[in-house]
Amino acid sequence: MKKLLCVLLCLVLLVPSALADTAPVKLAEDTPLYTSLYERSMELAGLFNEALHSEAYLSFLSIPSDYQEELALVQMQDFTQPWDVTIVCGENALSSNDIGEVSVLLEQAGLSPALAALTQQRIYTGIGAILLNQSDIATVALSSAMRLTDAYIKPEEMSAPCFVVMQYGGLYAFLVTFCPTANGTVTVNAQFIPSRAADALNIPLE
Repeated sequence: MKKLLCVLLCLVLLVPSALADTAPVKLAEDTPLYTSLYERSMELAGLFNEALHSEAYLSFLSIPSDYQEELALVQMQDFTQPWDVTIVCGENALSSNDIGEVSVLLEQAGLSPALAALTQQRIYTGIGAILLNQSDIATVALSSAMRLTDAYIKPEEMSAPCFVVMQYGGLYAFLVTFCPTANGTVTVNAQFIPSRAADALNIPLE
């Protein structure tokens, strides 16, 4: 558990200063990219909901007994029925983020192009960690342990990282990040976050 928290802390310190390349754009529901990201996100939300109620799956995670109360709260929410879905594309994912550009920072760090690309990808898919920063340890641990990851061929219309926020009118939201890679694929990270934490995302009004 201590190692997990150390990793999260590193991401928390890294993300605010590294995601500021492009202004975010809110996708319209009638665009092809919105449709494909929505379908992928709904699929992951369904799998997450299934995992949440599977004793066999939860046993693989070895969740400490101390966190059972928090787990019960998360299980009370149906993640397959969002009442609002917002999809945004652009690297400036955090509303408080105003320091430097990813490409500039990585160039100054002296990383090779390949390592810089992997680092940028890891930073972006770690947005959930910064959003969990103000949460209690049980929420951080559960969200991290139950995080789902995936990868698939990049759609032609995707030119920047994207994130999907699903709200349910309850305690928790579901965040899915999509990060295109140099080899033509997209890495996907999905996890629950406190609903209030989504306020820190840089979501344009329209």
